[in-house]
Amino acid sequence: MFAEERQRAIVQKVRDAGAVSVEDLAEAFGVSAPTIRADLARLESKGLLVRTHGGAIRAEGTLFEPSHDERTVMRHAEKQAIARAAARLVHPSETVLLDAGTTTLELALALRDRRPLTVVTNSLANAAVLMECPGIDVIMIGGQVQRARRATLGPLATRFLDGFRVDKTFLGFNGVEAEAGFTVVDFDAAEVKRRMLRCGAQSIVLADSDKIGRVAFAASAAIADADLLITDDGAQPAQLARLREKGLAVETVAVDNGKTPL
Repeated sequence: MFAEERQRAIVQKVRDAGAVSVEDLAEAFGVSAPTIRADLARLESKGLLVRTHGGAIRAEGTLFEPSHDERTVMRHAEKQAIARAAARLVHPSETVLLDAGTTTLELALALRDRRPLTVVTNSLANAAVLMECPGIDVIMIGGQVQRARRATLGPLATRFLDGFRVDKTFLGFNGVEAEAGFTVVDFDAAEVKRRMLRCGAQSIVLADSDKIGRVAFAASAAIADADLLITDDGAQPAQLARLREKGLAVETVAVDNGKTPL
């Protein structure tokens, strides 16, 4: 395993467990403790974790969001499973609105054979995936391009959505929590997503289990403002029960991690 691969795996372990030890990481990856300490130092310098005596903990405050490239490889199997379930809800000749995000990008990939289709999106990545597909019309939401998300955001994007009405809206959030609602790391994204929720006859949130129970900096909408949440089977049942109590329908999908049964 290359150092970069090992470091990505370390970040995922910290995100999943909340805290890890140097000893456990060294054993898991078959390397020395000094090598792991060097990995942790490098990851801390990037703001991806916080080193502690003997290990590391999450660096995920309410403003934390990994880069687009980092999010693309994180929890990839979960995102693909969620996207496949979401794609089954889309029928030919419908109009759909796709939010920016790595899970909605997986959905864009899964929609390439659902033709004819009209897709409205603020994601440059989604548009690039779909614009060459015959039978799929892509409408790009105007606005200021935010490099970190590879998407258009801000007041122009929000105003662009005035008057739009689509069959289904698919959105992603940094946090999904019963009391705090749907939250993201900045207000520009919060406002655009709030407006997107009102565009769809059906509004569907795509969020892997790592987002469930988490609260980010900026509130975007209440849980009852969406119709359906699709998440993976790693989500805590108690958290999902609280979301259902708030009036949100929840679908969980099994995840195939590519492991061969014994």
